Amino acid sequence: MEILKFSSTNLSLALSNSYTSPEVISSKNHFIFLQNYLGSSGLQTKTILVEEDYVSKDYLHDYATYYALCFENYPKFCKRIHLFKSELQEEDLRNIVLEQQQNDDFWEDYLGFIVVKPIPFTVIGYTVLKTYNNGAGFNSRNFWGTREYRVHLFGNEIRFHSLAFQEQDSVLSACATTAIWSMLNKASLDYHTKLKSPNEITKDADRTSLDGSRLFPNKGLNVLQICKAIENSGLVSEVKPPDKAITHPEIGIKYLEVLTNNYARKLINAYSAIGIPIILVINVPNGDKYGLHAITVSGFKQRPPVPIIPKNEVSWLSDNIDKFYAHDDQWGPFARIEFENDYKIKTPWSDFHAQKNPTFITNIIVPLYPKVRISYEDIEFLVLGIDAILTLFFGDQLLHDLVWDVKIEYGNNFKTSVKQSDLDDDTKVDFLTRSLPKYLWVASCYIGNNKIFDFTFDATDIKSGMIGNSLLCYLPEIEPMLKQYLITNRSFLEQLFRHNSKKNYCDFLIENLKG
Repeated sequence: MEILKFSSTNLSLALSNSYTSPEVISSKNHFIFLQNYLGSSGLQTKTILVEEDYVSKDYLHDYATYYALCFENYPKFCKRIHLFKSELQEEDLRNIVLEQQQNDDFWEDYLGFIVVKPIPFTVIGYTVLKTYNNGAGFNSRNFWGTREYRVHLFGNEIRFHSLAFQEQDSVLSACATTAIWSMLNKASLDYHTKLKSPNEITKDADRTSLDGSRLFPNKGLNVLQICKAIENSGLVSEVKPPDKAITHPEIGIKYLEVLTNNYARKLINAYSAIGIPIILVINVPNGDKYGLHAITVSGFKQRPPVPIIPKNEVSWLSDNIDKFYAHDDQWGPFARIEFENDYKIKTPWSDFHAQKNPTFITNIIVPLYPKVRISYEDIEFLVLGIDAILTLFFGDQLLHDLVWDVKIEYGNNFKTSVKQSDLDDDTKVDFLTRSLPKYLWVASCYIGNNKIFDFTFDATDIKSGMIGNSLLCYLPEIEPMLKQYLITNRSFLEQLFRHNSKKNYCDFLIENLKG
């Protein structure tokens, strides 16, 4: 074990190997990102601990598949560098090794590890680093796509939440493969889903590369191949296509189909509560050209609901998401990405581009468990109808606009939130003793920062069915009046639903309102 004081020089030295010098390391995007993420403005690392001759299961898969068959005698052992927030001396290390009981206070300063592979250039292997401060509430960084990892060192077990990362290996995997691999690190906690190595994921995608040549060395995956690899891991995919065409002659783009930021915010917010990281296909500036790239979204930061003056368009709480965090295999874990205007996003690709050219989202691929059959778009159609009904009902008394938050959640998790709510005890008991589907779509309606309704829908039903599940009102005094309004104006109001079961939806609302 070698102990190094954290610095740019020592970080490049620790990440180097016999094929890749510290000078080459210091020129990589990953080094630029990591010295900032780990440095004084990030995790505030003080010490690097270098563990030699580390056996990495992930690298061994790749080694057996490819590197062992090369004429060059590539080693099969890696090194693993550990990061600490405290200053560590040799005597401290000796004491920690010899301690009978685990010193939890000491391990609180453990920040994670980076595996360094013994191959040329693409050296960043299996990496698990702590996130910035994390919280599920508004105005907090909410890393919903992470899981607990257990790290063993010196006979101690350290546990913390993160999401595994590694650099794209251009031989065995491309950016999309690595994005899928990071996603599966979280999704594989479900027993239906298998965590596979990058080379297994690439094989699952197809038998040949995009241009018809052999699969290895890998040249990249298209959207269809990404979905095939996801399906072969036990999940299904919702593919969200572009919804706008733009031109940008000043940066060499004459015609480009993009996915608008408002739509992207809705989708990232909608599927976040299920906890599976989401894959974004983005168009990034690279020199004087643009190229497609895949990243894995695992968190965001969202402002709380605030009073909005009533407007003609429907208001969405997802519009309050101003940034999200993604694993970009060409930069690093939990890279901060900011929404700009209607369709531009700010990424490390833009920050470090000579002309600061923007990045664009072109597709979103949402991995889901197969039981989830109802999509976000199906629910939005219904929410638009409910919003129109409530807007007419409140009329001039509505001083602030209705704001909607639409998410898919586990039924049991939603029960927990109901249990902790301000609903009266009778309503809680009635709801908590119900049988619910495993997955629920929940459409929450706010006025200002006050929630007034939760509408739930069965996410496992068929699209043509009446998927309404329950209605919870946090302003019980309005329920009888709303129910009577629906009964009196039913023939008109049911036309506001763009759904085959619109009559059933009026029945659903009337039956679930008290009064």
